[in-house]
Amino acid sequence: MKEKLIENSIKEEFYNISGRILKLPDIEKIYMPLFKKIRSKKMIMIAGSQGSGKSSLSELIRVIYKKHYKKKVAIISIDDFYHSIKKRNQISRDMHPLFSVRGVPGTHDITLLRNVLWKIKKKQFPIYLPIFDKTKDARKKYRKKISSSDFVILEGWCVGASPLPNEYLFKNINTIEKDSDKQNIWRKNYNRYLKDYQDLFKLFNCYIYILTPSWENVISWKYKQELKLRSQKSNLKLLSKLKKFIMYYEKITRWMMKNSKLNCNILIKIDKKQKFQKIIYK
Repeated sequence: MKEKLIENSIKEEFYNISGRILKLPDIEKIYMPLFKKIRSKKMIMIAGSQGSGKSSLSELIRVIYKKHYKKKVAIISIDDFYHSIKKRNQISRDMHPLFSVRGVPGTHDITLLRNVLWKIKKKQFPIYLPIFDKTKDARKKYRKKISSSDFVILEGWCVGASPLPNEYLFKNINTIEKDSDKQNIWRKNYNRYLKDYQDLFKLFNCYIYILTPSWENVISWKYKQELKLRSQKSNLKLLSKLKKFIMYYEKITRWMMKNSKLNCNILIKIDKKQKFQKIIYK
């Protein structure tokens, strides 16, 4: 009886979050087993490319756990820990101009994130999380309050990423790398920063990776996201701008699409319509 209630809630809440309808076979074969599998995991990482459904899955877990298990889930997005423009400009002057653009390791305030996670782990509540406004490229003045938590989800595009080997790191795969990082200084430094992220990732005991079919899907999904935010149907100038912007994320994203499926505990494969197709447990 309880399982049916949970199944109905998953269908209802998934629609509320994403605007899409889940079919019962998908709930039974994919979502119910997933929720049961992670119930014993207190610290969860969820990663995947832009538009893969990380935030939606995180929110679905939070709502279902609160409603049916009376458990509180704290969702932390690594995107909310981006450095300010002022700080990134300082890093760009000290290291490389490309660090002025948010995205790669080194543009996050990892010290602040580490402190937040330790406070949650030690139950030092209340805890206040920063909120980053991407439209203004700055943190909002107010913060999100967490009064208590039974589970923690850290979600983000580069969460759980491992450092890149030099033979891949130094191979140019787009025009930004070819034209603006000829000496590999930007790449060397963000890879060095990524090594510093590893101790933070070790705080978690479950790593979920959502695998996108191809890099081309990443671009099209990001474009659709931005059009929706602007209430537009088409914007070729925006598409051109996005294609350049997403190049900053391309190398690590491609690396994760190839390697995180080997390093994660749970691999979720999705199709071109962003639908969960298969889950592999390791």
